[in-house]
Order: sequence, then structure tokens, then C-alpha cells
Amino acid sequence: MKRLSIKFFPLILSVFVLLLHILGYIVTLYLTNYSMLLIWLLSGCIDTIFILMLGKITRSFHKSMYIDTLTQLNNRDFFYANISASMERLQKKQSYISLLIIDLDDFKAINDTYGHIAGDEILKQLSNVIKRNIKATDIATRWGGDEFVITLHGVTAKDALTIANRIRSIIYNHDFYYNNILFKITVSIGITSIENKMDINAFIDLADKALYKAKTNKNSVAFLDMPILDL
Repeated sequence: MKRLSIKFFPLILSVFVLLLHILGYIVTLYLTNYSMLLIWLLSGCIDTIFILMLGKITRSFHKSMYIDTLTQLNNRDFFYANISASMERLQKKQSYISLLIIDLDDFKAINDTYGHIAGDEILKQLSNVIKRNIKATDIATRWGGDEFVITLHGVTAKDALTIANRIRSIIYNHDFYYNNILFKITVSIGITSIENKMDINAFIDLADKALYKAKTNKNSVAFLDMPILDL
């Protein structure tokens, strides 16, 4: 019911405002100029309030669709919408897109030892560390569980490796706390980079395979390039 009301709220609001203006016009036909001015000033105030309400509802709707509740990072739906648009731009203009998949090492041990609430708190703190250490143009996404994805627009493979190592080092040196208990965690990061449009799932798969390589050592990064096919 709530989703339905949010979906049709803009339409309901528009009809209400239209009816309000029609009513205001009818009323002004029987009023003095001074009273008409007051009516239209009141109408303007009401319009402003409704516009602010509409903006708030729109932001709330966007957040419910594209933001991960726990970490406040973007979710998968937002990632796919963003990467699809980025692939289309890449087809028109030569550039780069690099992808980082980040996975916490031995995260299950935290959940098993301290409970899932402790694990959730670590994920929230990690998300804040990631957000503080990427550019505004980079897209941080909670992929699921203890995996995160960072989309780097206009970043070459070499620079992506540098960024991944910097993030890995920052996390390694960061102190995480829950109930005054210190947690030292590490992450493994898989990286891939392209300069031509390709299938999105194949692009993700490259980074995922790179992550698999990184996980063999833990607290490390690994890069996997797009294979060159013989024609």
C-alpha cells in the first residue's frame, strides 16, 4: 500500500494543485483586488509546500530503490543502471572503465564468533572507509554479503591497481570497533579494466575471477585483463 501511494503521489498531488488553482480562480471572480492578491499569495505558499513534499517523496522513493539499507551505499540495481549508461558512453567516446570487487577476508569468523550484529557494524564502518577514500565520480556499491564493488570512470588499469592497493592498505591499517572490541580486518580485491564496450556480466566476471586470484593470498590485489581472441 505504501509503495502504491508513493508511486501515484506525484499524480495525486498534480491533480490536487490543479483543482486548487481552478477553485482559486473561481473564488477571485467574486473578490476585490486586495483579496485576490491574498488568495494568490496563499496559493503560491501552498504550491511551494507541495513542491517540497514532492521532492522529499521523490528522494525517499529513489533511496528505497537504489540504496542499500545497511551500508547506505548504492545497491545492485543502481550499479546496473549506472554501468549500462557508462557502456553506452564508452561506445561513443573512447575512455576507460575499471572495476574493483572487494571481499573481506575471513569475515565469516567475525559473524560466528561475535554475532551478525557485530558483522553488520563492521560492514557499516568499512563502507564509510570506502566512501571517504574514493572520488565523487566513483561509484561504490554493496554487491551482497561482505562484497563491495567500486566502479572507476575514466581510470586506466595501471591507476586502478594503484587505487586498489591504496584502499587495501587503508583498510589494513584502520581500527574497527564493536562494543569496545578492536577488529583488524583485511580485504582482497579483484580488478579489471576496459576501454571498449563489452557485455556487462562478462565484465563483472573478469573482476570476479581476479578476486578469486587475490583470495588465494588474502590481503592482496589481483588484475585480470580481457582476453585477446584469435580471429
